[in-house]
Amino acid sequence: MDESELSAGVAWETEIYRRILVSDVVLVLIGHGTSQSHWVRREIALATALGISIIPLGFDLSWAEMEDEMKALEITHIQGRLTQNLKPHLFKPLLAELEDDLEKARQRTKETQEVTLRDLLSRRNPSAPPATNNQKAVTCVIKHSNGTCNLHVASGDISKVRGIDVLVNSENNYMQMARFFESRTVSSMLRRRGARIRDGKYDDTIQHELDWQLRDRGRPVQAAEVFATSAGGPNSELAKVNKARYIFHVAAVQAVDAESTVIPYKQPDQIEACVRASLSKLLEINDLGGVISPPDSYQRQEQEQLAKQGQGIVRSIIFPLFGTGQGGSAPADVVEPMLSAITGFLDDSDNVDLTSVLTDIYISAFKEQDVNVLTEILRSRFSSTHGT
Repeated sequence: MDESELSAGVAWETEIYRRILVSDVVLVLIGHGTSQSHWVRREIALATALGISIIPLGFDLSWAEMEDEMKALEITHIQGRLTQNLKPHLFKPLLAELEDDLEKARQRTKETQEVTLRDLLSRRNPSAPPATNNQKAVTCVIKHSNGTCNLHVASGDISKVRGIDVLVNSENNYMQMARFFESRTVSSMLRRRGARIRDGKYDDTIQHELDWQLRDRGRPVQAAEVFATSAGGPNSELAKVNKARYIFHVAAVQAVDAESTVIPYKQPDQIEACVRASLSKLLEINDLGGVISPPDSYQRQEQEQLAKQGQGIVRSIIFPLFGTGQGGSAPADVVEPMLSAITGFLDDSDNVDLTSVLTDIYISAFKEQDVNVLTEILRSRFSSTHGT
């Protein structure tokens, strides 16, 4: 019964659990009928799950009665203690009696939680060093029925690539890009670098253009659908620094609203579909002469000007390793369906209008270990593979 810490209106259940979370030791005071309390059982279960040491402390009980209560609470494996010092407002004798037990329990909590956290962390993908930024870390030549195409592994930070016409963005099926200030996702980076400042304010160019592309569509969109936007127009960082022209937003992540989470697509057929749909979108862009942005926009004006000069054709594209981030897929499991989609598309005679002008395909690999995996796979599949 708390008469000083919990004021009227405070959710005492939440407050108790919050205090347990930051405690080193939980004293379970056991009297007659304590084992019948659902609340005590819940608090013991929470402490146990968190690796917090428990000290059962009996009062007004015999040892036999104490053992019966502990058995009912399922804590007979823990050494308990009977005390005569549990009296209102007289804490010093009790603390003196328990001083050694509390210190040992605190140490056990520290040791237990260190082991628990180490085990939990070991289940996650171990941290790996990022690869050196090298846009052509590995290169091979794909020979297909319509000619040849260079396939590169772009190592390191994708924001450092230069001169690639199309950047592929793995997006959720609601086509809502990550916000500027969120974690360093590719979606967030593209949105930020594709924006431009106008009259002292950010113009959220990419998301606005993406919304315009979906103006007649409902959301969510279908898996592997691709929607193309510019890279923000002539004044964006993506255009000025990265020399990018378009972003392909691929529905490669399913948003589950009821669970407030996202589930990346990572099955081989889903990955193949994402790659094929992106290459098909390239063909569509070239058929349109590269003119796709909203009328009266700066992006549209630039595209129309390039089209008049005969420079509206796209010739290069960079893909992410679909499903290897939050999806948790191994790069080796992802690369195979990606390569199958690429080689199958290039060999298809129906795609000659694209394959005759497509010169370079890139696959982005942020981690050094991913670069190594891709290098081995490419060398085993293509004889003309070399690194730089």
